[in-house]
Amino acid sequence: LKPENILVTSSGQVKLADFGLARIYSCQMALTPVVVTLWYRAPEVLLQSTYATPVDMWSVGCIFAEMFRRKPLFCGNSEADQLGKIFDMIGLPVEDDWPLDVALPRGAFTARPPQPVEGFVPEMEPLGTQLLLEMLTFNPYKRISAYDALRHRYLQERAAPD
Repeated sequence: LKPENILVTSSGQVKLADFGLARIYSCQMALTPVVVTLWYRAPEVLLQSTYATPVDMWSVGCIFAEMFRRKPLFCGNSEADQLGKIFDMIGLPVEDDWPLDVALPRGAFTARPPQPVEGFVPEMEPLGTQLLLEMLTFNPYKRISAYDALRHRYLQERAAPD
């Protein structure tokens, strides 16, 4: 997912476009790393780990932040640079969250604490930043699902009346 592939009709209906790399997969499959535009790639894709549907929630989180910032959240120019920019915001993940099936060790990155989201997306209110952090959770097994995101209080309070 990336902003260029999100279409909005005149009635406000959202449609997704460009399913060129769409596939059916599970968490146990190692797939090609070139599947998402660099700035919207989840860490597990950047690390060439196994991945599944949580990669889309990461991309949604990046797009969500971009809607407030009016510019991309993480603008890396390589996989390693992109990971560095991600860790600048969310901090270096704990050892238990680092994937086991990757060649790049956690120690290859400088330890750093998470930074306040407000510094990256100052226009977003607290419930929005809470949702954003749940979308941008490093560990895909701990990342919010689409089902739960749609039921998050931030979105429920903004839902159009039936």
